[in-house]
Amino acid sequence: MYMVEEYVNACKFQYRDALEVIEEFGKEISEMKGKCIDIGCGPGNVTKTLLLPKLAPEVQVVGADISKPMVEYARKKCSEEKRLSFICLNAETEDLPNELVEQFDNVFSFFCLHWCVNPWRTFNNIWRMLRPGGTALTMFLARNDGFDVYMSLYENPRYRPYMQDVDCFVPYYHRCKDQRSSLRRILEHTGFEVLHCSKRERSYIFQNEQSLINHQLAVNPFINRFPEELREEFLEDLTQGLLRRKILFRRDTDCDQRGYRILDVYDILVAHVRKPLEEACHEDR
Repeated sequence: MYMVEEYVNACKFQYRDALEVIEEFGKEISEMKGKCIDIGCGPGNVTKTLLLPKLAPEVQVVGADISKPMVEYARKKCSEEKRLSFICLNAETEDLPNELVEQFDNVFSFFCLHWCVNPWRTFNNIWRMLRPGGTALTMFLARNDGFDVYMSLYENPRYRPYMQDVDCFVPYYHRCKDQRSSLRRILEHTGFEVLHCSKRERSYIFQNEQSLINHQLAVNPFINRFPEELREEFLEDLTQGLLRRKILFRRDTDCDQRGYRILDVYDILVAHVRKPLEEACHEDR
């Protein structure tokens, strides 16, 4: 997700799902105090327009993202908002900076943590960033059949050299039979008090094939690795692989496939947890 403008223009369902979770936990958010961090803030639009207005006026928020272009974009677009600042951060780093340890009263993350290969280390870092008694509210993908398309395309010998790390982009939870139970075990293993943990089915309708392609251009981690002469072929195979797994709705006035609307059905995980005032013993995995 380094193509910032493309992501901003194509992240409609991510924004919508974040809005719904923020509204659902609006009372809890409104009562939060101190300093917060939003992990995976991307271009900063959710942080600024959805999250910040729900928080008390004195609360400060740090937006964090692994992508330097995203952070630079967020800093530019949110420069007038004095309650916001932005940093680069890998949420699953093995070496969490000391200046972030126990510096936050609350942690947020929306549509980010499914990209973390090691969920145990990721939640351990969230634990370490929180002060005792602090809370975390997270929402991320549990399953999307687009990840199955990645694995299928990896089997193509022409594409494989550019997708050697495909396992890093198929979330841990996507491979689990019971995503909710798997997440809850990780949270409890870390030492969190689980206030809420749920899996939810969601759906989004792409209005045409081009809108699906635009979304892939914004979020697919492989496309820009391909040489120009192979990129269009990969994008076409990716698109067709996705279409075979989606539900297509033909418009009354259109007869060809490119006029179809495309229903995407996926699952998300939502967790609201608290770090106890007295820390329980836990181990990083």
